Amino acid sequence: MEKRKNLYQLAGPIFIEILLFMLLGVADIFMLSQFDDRAAGAVGASNQIIGNLNIIFAIISAGTAVLVAQNVGARQKEEVEKVSAVSLVVNLLLGIVISIAMVAFGDVILIKMGVTADLIKYASEYMKIVGGALFFQAILNTLTAILRSHGYTTECMMITVVMNILNIFGDAVFIFGLFGLPVLGVKGVAIATTFSRICATIAAFTLLLKKVLSIKMFTHLNEKPVKVLKRLVKVGFPAAMENMSYSLSQTVLMRIILVNLGEVAYITRTYVWTIVSFAMLFSLAIGQANQIMIGQLVGANKIEEAYHTGFKNFRIAMIFSVIGGIILFFFGKSFMSFYTDNPEIIMLGATTLMVDAFLEPGRNFNIVLINGLRGAGDVIFPVVMAIISMWIVAVGGGYFFGVVLGYGLPGMWATFMLDEWIRGVCMLFRWNSRKWAEKSLVG
Repeated sequence: MEKRKNLYQLAGPIFIEILLFMLLGVADIFMLSQFDDRAAGAVGASNQIIGNLNIIFAIISAGTAVLVAQNVGARQKEEVEKVSAVSLVVNLLLGIVISIAMVAFGDVILIKMGVTADLIKYASEYMKIVGGALFFQAILNTLTAILRSHGYTTECMMITVVMNILNIFGDAVFIFGLFGLPVLGVKGVAIATTFSRICATIAAFTLLLKKVLSIKMFTHLNEKPVKVLKRLVKVGFPAAMENMSYSLSQTVLMRIILVNLGEVAYITRTYVWTIVSFAMLFSLAIGQANQIMIGQLVGANKIEEAYHTGFKNFRIAMIFSVIGGIILFFFGKSFMSFYTDNPEIIMLGATTLMVDAFLEPGRNFNIVLINGLRGAGDVIFPVVMAIISMWIVAVGGGYFFGVVLGYGLPGMWATFMLDEWIRGVCMLFRWNSRKWAEKSLVG
């Protein structure tokens, strides 16, 4: 097995990989905003739905990440092979089914979500192409989980670099009609996104077979695969439910914004969310590295070291979250101006970003500590807290303050801040309790 890596060896490449993914999203939204603000908003709506569906794949990939990391720490290679083989096959099958459903029912889902007549044409084009090839994303999620849990974060980063280059180049070609090719707008962005994901999936699978596991791992499918699947779901379902609850709550809020606050507020929300994603970068990278580290330490039965490692990683991430919040507070207007010259969108976005500056430190609790709990196998507590707080505080409070009291998008964002802080403090107490130490998944 690979020598255990420290935080910086793991988090550094993960940081760059996430940054590149975000830059990919920025490139899509920025180029589309030059084409048509409505096109940018439509892709945002489609990606919200696609993000919800990706969480179905996350049930398996989240379980894979935890089980592989703990078995790597316990040096049980055969178990790693069993888990990897089952997870790849299951996510492939799930991906194919969901891809077919996206092509057949994508328009119906968009209409049910409240996407307006001005946006539906663009959103439909994007949904059919990207959603129809979603099974590649399902496989890529699983491959990445396996590779990262073995410590191959640098290699995953390089795959993402190539994927981003292909995607951004394709965006430019099809949006601006370079090299004499037709201007395809949203359809072009969808084609570029899908092609780059296919290439990344092929590269990741090649790396897996060359560096980590043999193709013979699939022979383990004859050895009680249902038993392995149950373990994956037992860990992955609760772990994914936390993300699922968040994504579904954001989808409901998206509909509230579209129906009650209008297209300007929704387009603003799309730009704001793209910007705040950068403030989350360090927390996301450290959180994912934390999950790998805690998983391997718990698998090796080094509980006390895992406890102190989790706290150390959390403190480091908090510093970056505070800095990110400060930057958002003072430079929000400049960031919004990067996307649009609409003064109404710029001012609304700048105000919302000032609120988000106080949200980011609270979000850091959840990203880093929940990943630590997940790595230890403690997956039930975070999802219970997520369901309670997200739906009562974020959704209920968001509607009350944003719509009923009339504070609009900034008012809704204030309730998101309250939700993150309430859950975050609960995660801190959970980590400090050490109850997660009893949740190890390996013997």
